[in-house]
Amino acid sequence: MSKVLEKLQLDSTPINTKGYETLLKLVENTSRDSFDLNYGLFMYNVNAMEQLERMDFAFESLKKKLFGSLHGVLRKELFENSEKLKALKEKSVKQNGALSSHRETVKIR
Repeated sequence: MSKVLEKLQLDSTPINTKGYETLLKLVENTSRDSFDLNYGLFMYNVNAMEQLERMDFAFESLKKKLFGSLHGVLRKELFENSEKLKALKEKSVKQNGALSSHRETVKIR
């Protein structure tokens, strides 16, 4: 995980939270670990593949949740705008009377 965090190239920002500050410290502490150490942990830890799969699953799960929420927000906006447009049309018809079924031409003098 340390190499993943290192590759993100995280920087301090003016709006750092305490959790983000802790994450930056973690990256600073673990970025000094060599690739050989990470490789050794991968090769000789019987749980390494399971951990990698769990991380992959966690990222995929988070992406699905985020995109699922985005879909809901977009759908809500589309339907709200559709309903607003429908209400405006109905209000206009009520105020201006029913629209005629045939076309009328307007002469400009």
